[in-house]
Amino acid sequence: MDIDFGQAYRFAREEIARLVEGRDDTVIVPATPLWSLHDVVAHLAGVVEDGRIGNFDGAPGEAWTAAQVLRGATNSTAQLLAEWAEGAPSLEEALTAGTGPWHSTLDVVTHLCDLANAVGVPAHLPPGYLEVVSPRLQQGFESGIVNEGFEPLTLSATNFEIFRARFGRRTRDEVRAMSWSRDPEDCLDKYFIFGVAEQSLHELSPAS
Repeated sequence: MDIDFGQAYRFAREEIARLVEGRDDTVIVPATPLWSLHDVVAHLAGVVEDGRIGNFDGAPGEAWTAAQVLRGATNSTAQLLAEWAEGAPSLEEALTAGTGPWHSTLDVVTHLCDLANAVGVPAHLPPGYLEVVSPRLQQGFESGIVNEGFEPLTLSATNFEIFRARFGRRTRDEVRAMSWSRDPEDCLDKYFIFGVAEQSLHELSPAS
């Protein structure tokens, strides 16, 4: 199965705009508890701006993303969405052409899920996205631990759960309790690409 990552990025960007429009943008996002709805949009718009000017110093670390949130602090959410919509098409075109970094979609789809969770609705995700991306993420983990000398293991889980767990939106206990082929404890820390959730998000399944 193949996917147009440019279309996937645009789908997620437009869905985020729909989700936050008219809402209280000071609402805290449980998946990123230091950030509000406004802060998440500032980060996403800031990533595109940093890409435009070639500012990748410290990416994708906390200082880099914190600077994006700080830059956007004085702009309204509507202004940030407009800036993002203006800057994103060049990235989306590159992604469609296969010359852009496909992993940039990981961030925007992750935050789409985060925002949907924050406002209490199921995430509406780019069609076919998880079916392509989640197996890549899982295979990367499974081959990576073998290369590091760990005993092989496999996981039986939905593409949504794999995607959310790998990006730190599940607790250690939640991931440990998933259907592994063996006890994953010896390499569990390696499963989380960006930290690990401290509390359950009680997340709704994505909309079909």
